[in-house]
Amino acid sequence: MNNSLSGGSTNNTENNSFEESNEKKGQIEMEVFDVDEGYVEEEIEPLHKKHPNCCQIAFMQRAPKYIRKGRKGSLNVKEIGQLPHTLDIEMTHKKITKCWEKEIEKHPKSPSLLRTLFRMEWGHFLICFIAIMISQLSTLVIPAIIQFMVEWVAEDEPETWKGVVYLLVIAFMQILTSFCFQLSIKWIFVLSLRLRNGLISMIYEKSLKLNSASIEETGKLVNLMSNDAMLFVEQLPLVITGSCAPVLFLIVCIILLCIITYWAFIPIGVCLVFVSVNTISGKMIGFFFRKTQSATDKRLNFLGEILRSIKFIKYNAWEEPLHKRLRKLRTKELWCMGGTMSARSTLVTLMLELSPFMAFVLYLVYIQIDYHLEVGKVFTCIAYFNAIRRPFMNFGYFVSCLTTFKVAIGRLQEFFLTPELQPQDRTSAPNSEYAINMKNVNYNFPNGETAFSCDELKIKKGELVCVLGSVGSGKSSFLLSILGELEQSKGETVISGNITYASQTPWLMNTTVRENICFLEKFNREKYNNACTCACLNRDLQILRGGDMYEVAERGANLSGGQRQRISIARALYNAKDIVVFDDPLSAVDFQVGSFIFEHAMEGLLGNKTRIIVTNQTYFIDKADRIIVIEDKKIAFNGSIEELRNSNLEASQFVKTVSSKKKDNNKKQDTETVPQDVVATDVVEEKRSVGGVAWSTYWHYFRAGGFIGLILCLIPFVVRCASRVCYNLFITFWTNKIDEEHPEGDTYYFYASSISLGVQIISTLISMIGITIYGLLCANGLHKMMIRNLFGTLLSFFDITPLGRLLNYFSRDLRFVDFRLPQQYEQFFGQCCDIIAIFVVICTCSYYLIIVVVLVLIAFFLFHKYFVRASIEMQRLEGVTRSPIFIHFDQTLLGLATVRTYGGQETFLDAIIKKMKNNTLSYYTLQMAKSWYSQRLDWLGVGLAIITVMVIVILKVKGGIESGVAGVALMNITTLGGFITDFSQNILEVDIVMQSVERVLVLKDIPVEETKEKKRKYQEIPEDWPKEGKIELKGYQFRYREGLPLVLKGVDAVINDKEKIGIVGRTGSGKSTMMAGLFRIEEPAGGSILVDGIDTTTIPMRTLRSRMCILPQEATMFSGTIRENLDPTFQKSDEEMKHVLELVNVNKELDYIVTENGENFSLGERQMICMARALLKGAKILIMDEATASIDIQTDIMIQEMVRKNFKECTTLTIAHRLHSIMDSNRVMYLMMVI
Repeated sequence: MNNSLSGGSTNNTENNSFEESNEKKGQIEMEVFDVDEGYVEEEIEPLHKKHPNCCQIAFMQRAPKYIRKGRKGSLNVKEIGQLPHTLDIEMTHKKITKCWEKEIEKHPKSPSLLRTLFRMEWGHFLICFIAIMISQLSTLVIPAIIQFMVEWVAEDEPETWKGVVYLLVIAFMQILTSFCFQLSIKWIFVLSLRLRNGLISMIYEKSLKLNSASIEETGKLVNLMSNDAMLFVEQLPLVITGSCAPVLFLIVCIILLCIITYWAFIPIGVCLVFVSVNTISGKMIGFFFRKTQSATDKRLNFLGEILRSIKFIKYNAWEEPLHKRLRKLRTKELWCMGGTMSARSTLVTLMLELSPFMAFVLYLVYIQIDYHLEVGKVFTCIAYFNAIRRPFMNFGYFVSCLTTFKVAIGRLQEFFLTPELQPQDRTSAPNSEYAINMKNVNYNFPNGETAFSCDELKIKKGELVCVLGSVGSGKSSFLLSILGELEQSKGETVISGNITYASQTPWLMNTTVRENICFLEKFNREKYNNACTCACLNRDLQILRGGDMYEVAERGANLSGGQRQRISIARALYNAKDIVVFDDPLSAVDFQVGSFIFEHAMEGLLGNKTRIIVTNQTYFIDKADRIIVIEDKKIAFNGSIEELRNSNLEASQFVKTVSSKKKDNNKKQDTETVPQDVVATDVVEEKRSVGGVAWSTYWHYFRAGGFIGLILCLIPFVVRCASRVCYNLFITFWTNKIDEEHPEGDTYYFYASSISLGVQIISTLISMIGITIYGLLCANGLHKMMIRNLFGTLLSFFDITPLGRLLNYFSRDLRFVDFRLPQQYEQFFGQCCDIIAIFVVICTCSYYLIIVVVLVLIAFFLFHKYFVRASIEMQRLEGVTRSPIFIHFDQTLLGLATVRTYGGQETFLDAIIKKMKNNTLSYYTLQMAKSWYSQRLDWLGVGLAIITVMVIVILKVKGGIESGVAGVALMNITTLGGFITDFSQNILEVDIVMQSVERVLVLKDIPVEETKEKKRKYQEIPEDWPKEGKIELKGYQFRYREGLPLVLKGVDAVINDKEKIGIVGRTGSGKSTMMAGLFRIEEPAGGSILVDGIDTTTIPMRTLRSRMCILPQEATMFSGTIRENLDPTFQKSDEEMKHVLELVNVNKELDYIVTENGENFSLGERQMICMARALLKGAKILIMDEATASIDIQTDIMIQEMVRKNFKECTTLTIAHRLHSIMDSNRVMYLMMVI
């Protein structure tokens, strides 16, 4: 090590103690911070304090207050009040868990989740079925009234009082139908929401019981929670309403047998044929839906890996190859979705058009045999066919939903039957002198592979034990076996006392620093200050905004690596139990900080505890009471340091030089950290729009699929509408000609109506499949935008945006865009056609009804305009309260071992239940408001029906209407109420689901890494650049974002080609920051960096980053194969890849499967594969950023030897805390922070 290079950094303040800082600021008290809402909690008076009475429940009388509040854009969860008793989540969780346990106990070989859910809620299922049946049966009375009324109109001298009676009966039945239907829908929703909550809580609780090593697909778990469990809310109403269809059809068949005798078997036969055909469609839906769910799991798994490793991807310019892999997964998913939705469209079309087709076949047979037709019976039969048209359509949805339900329940059941981490039968010996006593033990991974075995191990209470070992030797597995995180297949383990654990990768929650440290314990000032002092955190707490109330971002993204590690250590100190286990705790801190922490924490504060430390640092192992060396997943050595020095083990070579002399670390704590504004990056709250969905949202959605495609999709809908109008008119003309002389009527009009019906069926099928395909094109366009922008944004965006929120965009919200939106638009346009056709037919009855129809339309749109803003606001509230559930779930999965070791399962389960309560409350309020809206619109439709019947009565009294016209008008008007309700709900659903588009469009406006202004400065870069690898820093200045102080201040340095530079400095001095500047993670705030004489700001980012190579501290691997991890661009040959694997001693085939995040490799093995990746790349500039901090000394030396041999023609920059890691450097750059 010879001369040093100059370096600069940021300002700092005097080193005062944390206690003194608190005295200046005042005593810090625990604030109540609502993470879900993003504000300090205050007492807010609910809009309703008392429980609703029966009348309020029946007519949803509480909804108007929420609607008025929602229209102002200020509705809050706390204003809604409390959940109804029927939606109590704790009660539901206990009930469903108990039922599932009974099911497993009763049917251990073949437990059924479906049977469990039915047994749990059979009473509610029955009530909902009866309620919906009453509403459906009431519709069957109306066709009989139509027959009487048509016959009354056909009379030459009708009695007026009969017309009035018919009018009153129709009005009463319409009101009864509406009331029963809305009430039943509300009950079904409550049932479905309860089932959803029960399943989500079960998924979460089950996750807490799984072996952390067995959770390889976190995306699948997110999908189970966001999509499979959510199916109950989305599709259970369709399942229950559709299940009534067979009963209704049976009743209609009996009625038809009474009206047209044995001829009723003709439509029954047609129905059976249709149902047989639809069985095939149902099987296709199930087949494609299973494929879709599997494809979605894979996409979300891979996306989660990308988001967690985005820093690595940016540094290595891997955006394009990983983008291609993600696009392939998305394409497969879209194809499966297309198959599912096309089969569903076919099924629904056949069921939707079954009723008119049955009528056509029946009357075609009549005409062929010259059967005497009666107008009254004709319209009665058609009316009955129309009465079961909606149930048939619902039955189509029922079959479709049943197949998807079967798949979802199967996936959930498979997950719930996953083997759990069994509580080990560990003997507790509180009076024993040993803290840990193992005899002939063997611990296995979930796949049965041995993780750790031991003949005998005894660790005395109060001992300080250091665990050493090479890469992949089994050190972490040894700790997991102590923690009980691995399955014990044999032997006996005796643990005396409770355990505290600090993981190798620090696990932090998205909450305050204080809550991360205190974790599950109550706050104690003295204990807390001691933990922070011994973990060298005092200075950090002084400079962070808000001190220890500073909110930590997800995965600690707004903290430095050293800060994350020290908070993890502080948690272990604050929550210290009898046995404290550390997994390489000092790898992210420098020598001085590490020495201070070891002396004051491990030796001082924890001096009377049993301490087990896995470490690759050798500067303090001379203080250990016992040293354990692990090789090949077994204990190779167990003794003192002197015994290890005298042994022939390889590890002994690295402890012989360790001095037993105690270092003088009793001086004042002096740990330098990154200033407040440099590191402190607040988590940005999720945006919540106010008001209706902007027209620009619709514009961006349809633009994603192309406007020409939209026009082509609308043409079949226009044809469908016109054909339906023609069908009704031709039926009118045909029945008007039926009399004694022409019992079959004018067959010309009948055949014309038949052609119209054929066109209607074909156009319906084409329109439904067309809009489905177009919807998937729109979804694909949005997904491309989302991924493109995420890959192209600044790295700092991921520091302030929780991963759970992004996964929510790509799971729940994108699922709505993929599935729900095409279906909603399909129904919206289809119902537009139906309603327009009905209005046209009604208006042919009397021109006076045109005025009534126009007034009804105006009233409808005014009412809709009043309600839609509130409903959108409520939906936004539901979306905002949903994200914290996924954020909490993702955080839990990342820290399962820590949560279990600290005994936090119940606390974390309570936490997610609290978040579910907020979401359930907002969801329930939204549904009640929608029911209130639908009920009022039903009344509007009933009013129009009453007016139409009244006009018919008046016209007949005055002698101005034909029976055919009256029959067609009555036949359509009695179904109008249902169509208006469905249409209004559809408009709402479109607006509500469009909020998912609105939410994903948030990613459209995120900052871009390469702006047009930057691209204008780019120059043509030679293919062989850089040839030499010379780096020049000229007055280089760096800040993490605009408005923050400088981190690097005027760094001037020249690094010659092929030179080996060691970069050292205190924690937070700017070592990694300089590397970020070299890779242009942020643009320079001043000065420049030149590589081979070219300013890096004039080089395209992808070119710049792909021509250099970095080995970060966190070894990164992606699911797939070793080949894909070595060269995702597929530019290197197999021979080259095999050669680099041999160089790093990785004896694996290129097609060896890598699981998610490389979890089936040890951390050291992952780092070796990363080294192989660097060797394969062969860049002229190599940066090693603490690349060997987390691996053992032997492997570190081996890597240094590889660098010497294989990178001697390269410029190498090595950032390290270990001095021996930079011993081969030509020069050393020392960075320090200055005042």
